[in-house]
Amino acid sequence: MTSHPCVQGGLLRTHVKDKTTVNVFLVNAIRLTGQLVCVDQIAVLPESGLGVQIVFNNAISTAMPVNVKDAARNSTEAPMSRDKPNHLRGRVP
Repeated sequence: MTSHPCVQGGLLRTHVKDKTTVNVFLVNAIRLTGQLVCVDQIAVLPESGLGVQIVFNNAISTAMPVNVKDAARNSTEAPMSRDKPNHLRGRVP
């Protein structure tokens, strides 16, 4: 069996090194926003204005930089699947 690098750990360590502000979505739909202070095989430590928290890796659903959604939307100019098209926004049924 060959050894493969841990994609999750590598990406999160990059966010720690770059001091990127990230959104960490938990499996129970809670969103934590802040900078990752430390990452290991068991947990991550996000820091925000409220302080540092410990979040166990098995509780994390998704982690992404804060500005990724805006950049993706601006580059495609298409509404997200759950968004209404612009011409329907603000209309009263």
